Amino acid sequence: MRLDDAVSLSQYHGVRSTCVSSSRRILCDEFPMSHFLFVAGALRERTSEESAELQLGHGLWGLCTGLIRTNLQTYLDVESRGLVYVLKVGLCAEFQIVSPLLDFSALDAFLSDELRSEARLGFVRIDGVRRLACSSAASQALLLNVLQIADQAELTRRLRLGMHRLTQAEYDAIMRGVTA
Repeated sequence: MRLDDAVSLSQYHGVRSTCVSSSRRILCDEFPMSHFLFVAGALRERTSEESAELQLGHGLWGLCTGLIRTNLQTYLDVESRGLVYVLKVGLCAEFQIVSPLLDFSALDAFLSDELRSEARLGFVRIDGVRRLACSSAASQALLLNVLQIADQAELTRRLRLGMHRLTQAEYDAIMRGVTA
């Protein structure tokens, strides 16, 4: 969508908004900032905690499902941030996403072998990793509250998807809850 199209569309629908052109997409009030809650799951090769540490340590986050890739292609913004939830551990890190989606082939031979499960559908580069310490129980309670999810079963279902898109308000509330 071009900036002219976004302005025309907002005028057509009678919506007043401020639009700013970005190198990746148009940012408008109707298109709120997106951040992402990534879930590090256990793999055959390693535990969920080892998987998260491996990715964070190499300054990237892998895209292991088509759904994650599609959502990032759609909603990734130049100011998007990520949170990492490790199964049975809790929220453990936050970071800035500093690249667009990159293909698996962009990894060097060592990393492509090391991260073949985590990044099989691509990856994003990350920077400014900040470690968080929030237990699994406290993280789940926080996520249930902030995301306004009615029960544990629904939270579990969403976490199994490997990623959850967050609004700015949800991201801020989670960060306040983790650092309180």
